[in-house]
Amino acid sequence: MITPKFEKNYCSNLLSWEELSNLVNNLPLMTVDRFKVNLPEDYKRNLHWESDRWTTNHRSVPSIVLKDIIENYVCHIEEMSRSTEAINSFARTIEETYHMPTDAHIYICKNVTVEHPFGIHFDDSHNVIVQCEGETNFKVWDMIKDRNQPLPKLLDHPLLDVDMKPGDAIWIPYHYPHLATSYTPRMSVSFPFMGDKPFQNREWIQL
Repeated sequence: MITPKFEKNYCSNLLSWEELSNLVNNLPLMTVDRFKVNLPEDYKRNLHWESDRWTTNHRSVPSIVLKDIIENYVCHIEEMSRSTEAINSFARTIEETYHMPTDAHIYICKNVTVEHPFGIHFDDSHNVIVQCEGETNFKVWDMIKDRNQPLPKLLDHPLLDVDMKPGDAIWIPYHYPHLATSYTPRMSVSFPFMGDKPFQNREWIQL
C-alpha cells in the first residue's frame, strides 16, 4: 500500500546542477520527445531551427533554444532513469520495493516568477520525488476517486504541506492531487512507477 509521506534527508547528492549541465549539453539526449515544456503560443510560433551538418537526429533541440527555455520556463526531461549511476540505482530500489517499472523525470525551474504549468493536478502513476537543488513547497490532497470530481482548491486543507530542501523526498500515490511551488531556482527528480510491463535493465556498464 502506497500512501503519501515525506522524509527529510532521504537521498542526498542524487543530482547536482553541474551534473545536470553535463546532461543538457549532451544534445543527442535533448530531443523534443524527451525534453518537455508548455510554451506560450507566440513563443511556439516563432520557434524553429536548422540542424547543423553533423546532427543525425533532427529532433534534437539546439543548445541556444534549450538555454532560453530552461532559464525562463518550467520544464522537465523524461526517460532519464539511466542518465547517471545514482539515478539508475535509485530507480532499481523503487522497482525492487514496489515491483513496478519506473522512469526518472528531471524537473527544472530556474525562473520562480513563472506560473507552474500543471497547477493542482494528479497523475496516473505513483511518484517518489527527490529534491536535488533549491527549495520547493509541496501540497498533497486526498485521493480523487472519480476523475470527473472537482480538484481541491488551494485553501482546502491538504494531507501534506511540506517545504522540501535538497535530499528530502515525498511519496505521492496515483490520483492524489498535488501542487509544487518553487521558492528558489530548483531541480528535482521524479520517479513515476506503475503497471507490470518489462523492466529496464539496471546493470550499470563499467569500462
